[in-house]
Amino acid sequence: MLDKLVDTFARFSNNITLEIKILGITLGFIILFGTGITFEMRNIVYNLLLDELDKQGQSIASDLSARSADLVLTSNDFNLHLLLRHTVANNDAVKYAFIINDKNEIVGHSFNDGFPIDLKDIHGSNAYEKPSKILVESDSMIIHDFSIPIIDGKVGIARVGLDESNVNESIRKITNTIIQTTLVMALVGIIAAYLLAHLVSRPIHSLVQATRKFSEGDYSQRVEIYSNDDVGKLGIAFNEMGESLETKEQENQLLISEVEKKEQLRRSLLKKVMTAQELERKRISRELHDETGQLLSSLMLHLRHIKDSGYGEDFDTNVENMRTLINKTITEVKRMSYQLRPSVLDDMGLISAIERLIKEYRDVLQIEIDLIVHGKQSEQRMLTELEIAIYRILQEALTNIYKYAHAENVSIILTFRQETVQLIIEDDGVGFNLDLHLKSDATDNHLGLHGMRERAELFNGTFEIESQKDMGTTIYVTIPIVYEE
Repeated sequence: MLDKLVDTFARFSNNITLEIKILGITLGFIILFGTGITFEMRNIVYNLLLDELDKQGQSIASDLSARSADLVLTSNDFNLHLLLRHTVANNDAVKYAFIINDKNEIVGHSFNDGFPIDLKDIHGSNAYEKPSKILVESDSMIIHDFSIPIIDGKVGIARVGLDESNVNESIRKITNTIIQTTLVMALVGIIAAYLLAHLVSRPIHSLVQATRKFSEGDYSQRVEIYSNDDVGKLGIAFNEMGESLETKEQENQLLISEVEKKEQLRRSLLKKVMTAQELERKRISRELHDETGQLLSSLMLHLRHIKDSGYGEDFDTNVENMRTLINKTITEVKRMSYQLRPSVLDDMGLISAIERLIKEYRDVLQIEIDLIVHGKQSEQRMLTELEIAIYRILQEALTNIYKYAHAENVSIILTFRQETVQLIIEDDGVGFNLDLHLKSDATDNHLGLHGMRERAELFNGTFEIESQKDMGTTIYVTIPIVYEE
């Protein structure tokens, strides 16, 4: 039942503001409480006043019984009449008083318009034996009729009637006072509820406005903290969330910017790769045409000459020339194949391929290139793609040194650790402005360095450069080792 009542109230109050809810609950509670107190107090006071009325009636009737005994015995009707008149006049609640003698005759009464006959015997024959009280309805009033025997009923009966008008008037005044107090309490409660609703709703309204700004993407919104209560703690938590979201948004913007830069770099690298592929194809086509093609053409001419001349005196010389051409062709094909992919990398591993590469660049550059290997490479081969990445990074670095550095000495340090491999390439060339390079986008002049970085980051590695004008350049590459499965 209570759950249904709560659900009904919740559905009813869905579209009501918090201020109205607080005001309504407070006012309803005060009215309900005031109404309950009014009825309860009215009943309690009414019963207390009725008890007092009964005690008063018993007292007045007993006093009248005692004072009228001698007057009845001496038949002093005049003084008895005065006594009855004084009894009614001196007590506001007393409506009438009369005396009945032992012969059940009315010997005195206070009625101005004559004694009502039906009032005489309402207590019955037991009225002479013991005191009694009976409620009598008269003219929309309730009369409390008290009967007291005079000298144990031997002389007669004293009767007194008290109405409830004074009791009802007192009840009316008390009810009005309670209602007025309830209204004052309701007014004070409304003011207090309004202040409470304002204090509660102000930070909540602020939270709602800030939340709407959050939904629009404005994470700089903050709410003012008015107190240290639960609502204040909610505001503090909201501000902390806002700071966290604002920080995350800034980080996301930086990441987006970085991703866009990397995307631009990726497109530039892809363009360079495609350009390099086309250039490589042109170079291979040209070399095949110029070198290998000419060698094969010469070989065909010698074969035709041998065919035409037969087994003559120049046969052995022609065969030897053919062997020479074939060897040159094989050498040229091997050279082109090695440039496309060094077979020593597959056959003998990374270190041997690096040594072979250094020897070739040392012969071409005519400079000192030192290789130092620290640690021992595991017997298990690293992932082929990882070995190619390290090889190409070193190859690109040496190419950059050849094109731009004008160095006289190059040091290469290859260090194998338990979980990583580190490659350090240092030269004493002209260097470059690193800050200017980092601020610039990927251009053709810097694409090689960006390509090396991309190769390292492809395997979750790091790529760092240290360089100053006329102070040389040092490249640090650290990549986690991944082994062949």
